[in-house]
Amino acid sequence: MCIRDRLFHSDITVEPILRVVEILNKAMTLNLVDWNAMNIATVNVDGSPSSRMVLLKKVDDRGFVFYSNFNSRKGKEIETNNSVALNFWWRELKEQIRVEGKIERLSAEESDEYFNSRALQSRVAAIVSKQSEKIDSYEKLNQEIEDMTKSFEDKGEEPQRPEHCGLYLIVPSSIEIWKEGDYRTHLREKFTLTSKKTWESCFLSP
Repeated sequence: MCIRDRLFHSDITVEPILRVVEILNKAMTLNLVDWNAMNIATVNVDGSPSSRMVLLKKVDDRGFVFYSNFNSRKGKEIETNNSVALNFWWRELKEQIRVEGKIERLSAEESDEYFNSRALQSRVAAIVSKQSEKIDSYEKLNQEIEDMTKSFEDKGEEPQRPEHCGLYLIVPSSIEIWKEGDYRTHLREKFTLTSKKTWESCFLSP
């Protein structure tokens, strides 16, 4: 299944998420480099923030989905504080999207479906990698991945998703769409989820 099929659903009805999908589709159509890359910021128990780039895997009415190691630094920070922020930026489009919300794990079934769609070596790497932990050397890590990949191939077996890996869902509470304007007159439209679970929008000063 191609990333286009995995990423976008034709039945999205939530207006701000639909607006985001329209921009993502534009970036994808233009074949921009890493068009589905996004920065996710988390906060640890001491209140110190950290951020990193991840790849968006899916969007639907629930929110934004990506795959990760639950035992990584971000995974551990998410366990102590499930408030996160996302940022998309496309230089060629002169547009960015900011998202704030809560994050949760998706079901084992959804994670299994995605895991099984990945290349064999990527699945093996997910099993072998102890993300964010110290390693002896990249040579040793790559050799372990190569050996395990060959073992699965020789046995004709398929690796199963490890319990420490899976899909995360970011449920947005606010979405801001930013478009660069001349002389700093940028267009900023912010959507906020109300207590009644409806979305309100307003424009912000650039």
